[in-house]
Amino acid sequence: MRRQKCLGLLATLSAFLAAVTISARAYADSPKVISVEEHWELRLAEPDPDRSAPQTTMVMSPSGNVSGAHFLFTLNHNSVPDYAPGGMQVQLWDGDEFVQSQTAHDSKALDRSEELVTWTQKISLQSGRLSFQICDGTSETWGKFGGDDLTLSANSSLASLNSYRPSVSLSESQVGYAQNRVGSLTLTKLVWVTDDGQTHEQNAPIPIDTSLDN
Repeated sequence: MRRQKCLGLLATLSAFLAAVTISARAYADSPKVISVEEHWELRLAEPDPDRSAPQTTMVMSPSGNVSGAHFLFTLNHNSVPDYAPGGMQVQLWDGDEFVQSQTAHDSKALDRSEELVTWTQKISLQSGRLSFQICDGTSETWGKFGGDDLTLSANSSLASLNSYRPSVSLSESQVGYAQNRVGSLTLTKLVWVTDDGQTHEQNAPIPIDTSLDN
């Protein structure tokens, strides 16, 4: 039943964005998606700060795949240019090619049992610039986080974010190390804004371990 609800939500969101795309082709003044927010929460079980465990990598793409520009957000580790334990990092990739990164100032490792970490990851498009930002982050270990030190931007040929699909984030993001030390990783809400000034919201929640294939 939970899988059916999750697939139903993804179908609804995908149908909406597909409809916007089709309409935009037919009508020049149809709304275009200019920003998308994913609201996430990570609930820990028993972390191991000495091993910087667990480690999570989030993926978000402005299009329906990761073959072009897409973003990564690593929690409790940095992975480029070299591995470093603790802290957070945002990265821009073009397919398999690394482009740029920003690393958070706080490099502490998660160390609180049953800690709840929440954040928003946002992609926006304005005047040919594609931006990715972590904002409104909260945790016991890091306190409030997000903002300039977790923001990336680059030139883009995209005309809109209508090709965004939440299924990319859900299928590509993962707890890459010490999954047994995570209670849950959940997409709780989606918010998208169109160029006509309208804000749209869809509450999930969808846990990251939900199978979309089986």
